[in-house]
Amino acid sequence: MKRSHFTERRLVHKVLSLVLALVMAAGVSLLPTPKAQAAGTTITSMSYFSAADGPVITKSGVGQASYGFVMPVFNGGSATWSDVVQDLGVKVKVNGNWVDIDSVGSFVYNQNWGHWSDGGFNGYWFTLSATTEIQLYSKTNGVTLGYTLVFQNINKTTITAMTPTQGPVITAGPTGGAGFTYPVFNNNPAIPYAAVADDLKVYVKPVNSSAWIDIDNNAASGWIYDQNFGQFTDGGGGYWFNVTESINVKLESKTSSANLVYTILFNEPVRNSYVLTPYEGTTFTADVSGAIGLPLPKIDGGAPIATELGNFVYQINLNGQWVDLEDSGQSGFVYSASGYNNLSSANQWGYWADHIYGLWFQPIQQDMQIRIGYPLNGQKGGNVGSNFVTYTLIGNPDAPRPDDADHGDIPLSSPTDPAIAGMTLVWQDEFIGTQLDTGKWNYEQGYYLNDDPGTWGWGNAELQHYTNSPQNIFVQDGKLNIRAINDPKSFPQDPSRSAPYSSGKINTKDHFSLKYGRVDFRAKLPTGNGIWPALWMLPQDHTYGTWAASGEIDVMEARGRLPGMTSGAIHFGGQWPANTHLSGEYHFPSGQTIANDYHVYSVVWEEDNIKWYVDGKFFFKATRDQWYSTAAPNNPTAPFDQAFYLIMNLAIGGNFDGGISPSPGDIPATMQVDYVRVYKDNGNSGGGQNPGDPGTPSTVVIGDQVKGLKKTGDNLLFYVNGATFADLHYKINNGGQLNVAMTPVGNGNYTYAVNNLSQGATVEYFFTYNPGQGALDTPWQTYVHGVTQGTPE
Repeated sequence: MKRSHFTERRLVHKVLSLVLALVMAAGVSLLPTPKAQAAGTTITSMSYFSAADGPVITKSGVGQASYGFVMPVFNGGSATWSDVVQDLGVKVKVNGNWVDIDSVGSFVYNQNWGHWSDGGFNGYWFTLSATTEIQLYSKTNGVTLGYTLVFQNINKTTITAMTPTQGPVITAGPTGGAGFTYPVFNNNPAIPYAAVADDLKVYVKPVNSSAWIDIDNNAASGWIYDQNFGQFTDGGGGYWFNVTESINVKLESKTSSANLVYTILFNEPVRNSYVLTPYEGTTFTADVSGAIGLPLPKIDGGAPIATELGNFVYQINLNGQWVDLEDSGQSGFVYSASGYNNLSSANQWGYWADHIYGLWFQPIQQDMQIRIGYPLNGQKGGNVGSNFVTYTLIGNPDAPRPDDADHGDIPLSSPTDPAIAGMTLVWQDEFIGTQLDTGKWNYEQGYYLNDDPGTWGWGNAELQHYTNSPQNIFVQDGKLNIRAINDPKSFPQDPSRSAPYSSGKINTKDHFSLKYGRVDFRAKLPTGNGIWPALWMLPQDHTYGTWAASGEIDVMEARGRLPGMTSGAIHFGGQWPANTHLSGEYHFPSGQTIANDYHVYSVVWEEDNIKWYVDGKFFFKATRDQWYSTAAPNNPTAPFDQAFYLIMNLAIGGNFDGGISPSPGDIPATMQVDYVRVYKDNGNSGGGQNPGDPGTPSTVVIGDQVKGLKKTGDNLLFYVNGATFADLHYKINNGGQLNVAMTPVGNGNYTYAVNNLSQGATVEYFFTYNPGQGALDTPWQTYVHGVTQGTPE
């Protein structure tokens, strides 16, 4: 619900080599993946994936360096890593002897070594301060493959001079991308960047400004590392920038007067008639995955720039009629701002950016026509006339489409009875009486975030101010009413700015919050241009930083001008503007809308996934493999592992629907809420479980420590609470014993995930942990996956 839903809709595809290069350059920047488990295949041979992946990998750094390599080829290519993972072990050479890495105290999983996974590839990463020999081995038959990770230490030095190797005047491309390699330091080409990195500062400024901006950890400046600037490693390394105007970049020594100034020119194109022509062809064929990427057409012979993207019109031909692509209810395509969502079976589309801008579509299984238009006056919403380019997309009928048929629906309570079989009602408001219960709800008021004049419209360019007035929020006939009316008002932050409407917003902060469970809102929503009702959740505490580093869960958002659909979303990543989001859409059956009746909007929030429903019907899922918080890179559940409170509001205008304002007849608008009900699952912490699911296994309590496992679908999460360290020892179906260091998640808590177990699999396990007086072992425990009888202890 907060700002930057659609700030810049781009998708930048990174190839594997670039991802690995970033890992090497910046330490471990990819989220390490748990040690996955599979049915089990024995390793008969291993060979290096490529010449760059062994047997010798050399890296240099100041004090330490990061290494990574792709998993070897197993069994001549007939087996994957997930097939052989139970049989695969890692050893390190210590004093001339090969020792299992988990028994070497200087190696801690997910801290200085672990697995990585990206783009369908898997591998190992290590952070080392000395040359180290690593050996992958088969636990069954002794097959081995060795790696020598050579470390070359670099001595630090200070900068006395810098000479450019590129530029210093550089012209950016249409997307604003530009870069330059590191200069020669101290007139000595042999001095690498790593030797002077601690002495180097980077500043930027628009060319027509005199004020230099320090962009190091300065998100408020708008410069976000790895978003609009960063570093690359190819060719010796350097800096890259994405600009929207011409800028100067200054490299400067922290200890001397040495500095070097670059100029990055961004030439805005001159447009005359805004006529479109194809960039390169008009027929595109889907690849094996069903993906198609096409460049946006040229405008007056030149590639479009970022500020022009919002003016384009995108349409699809359905049965001879051109339908707006963005109207997903008609087009059948869902916009995916964060790239292709492989958990959704929907047709998806989005933007990509390389040296130019373009659109991607996936999965295209059938032939279709798309056309792209541009207003003849160059203004958003202007007349396009015949200024279109039509494209033919050739589908791949064999392209895979994710199967979400197993995402079961959930049962509903009745309007008069909150009971749901197998669930415990933990909080509710049925809106009985004649006024809002302020023991449960708080009013939010005003027009600015934290009274900051730069955040008018709640940082989202919204047009309403919020009040506690009964004309905006009232309870009547068992329903909560939140009403937006014509009610202009100015505020001291900017007396010249007026909010033309008043409306209502309430929350349960400091009254009620939940961590995991199910939330149901039953509501009837208003329609109209610029009408934006929302039912959502924010964290009680900013554990991982301000929005959106600590997360946001949108149970329901709707655009009043599109009454046949609603959406759900999560926001996460870094603090604004270094944040991102995932979202999905629900389309009502024919004849139903957000306004024709009350509908139940639900979210089921579990430790490793969040699922969305309308009237009990599943429509979207996000998993912890997709979300993250930059403040907690080693915590796979962050930021959605903290308590969140509930929010309901009716916004007007704003960025969510492109800044559209209401028409005269759209106001007043009223959202009515019949009830809000919060549940905990009696057995498995959520809804949508398969019949016969045994739920959550019991815990084992020894002293003050709690140890056990939690089950979600075919995944197990082992945990130990209240220890100074914890290791897990386990085996599956009497296979080889695996010994792993559990992942610390704060406050003496440790977790470790084992995923994708088959029905009937037997897991035996015990923990080694330190409750504060030395290492202890628990007894062996046995769990049979999918068996409903008894408790899995």
